[in-house]
Amino acid sequence: MLDKETRKILEQLSIVSQFGLTMVGSVGLGLFIGYYLDKWLGTGGIFLVVFIFLGVIGGGHTVYRQIKELERNDEEPRP
Repeated sequence: MLDKETRKILEQLSIVSQFGLTMVGSVGLGLFIGYYLDKWLGTGGIFLVVFIFLGVIGGGHTVYRQIKELERNDEEPRP
């Protein structure tokens, strides 16, 4: 059985990992969409840049919402 301090550290590590994976997934999806749109339309990388930027914005927004949800859960009294 894990002690309380180790359990808390592992919980925090999993939360930070989730934030990182959210950002990587959002940017990766933007990269994928932008690359294939540029390839399909024959443009010189404009969609790649735009969709990576949108991925960063979307990922940042999602991580912000996740952090706010964690703060809200920490404020609620636990039984």
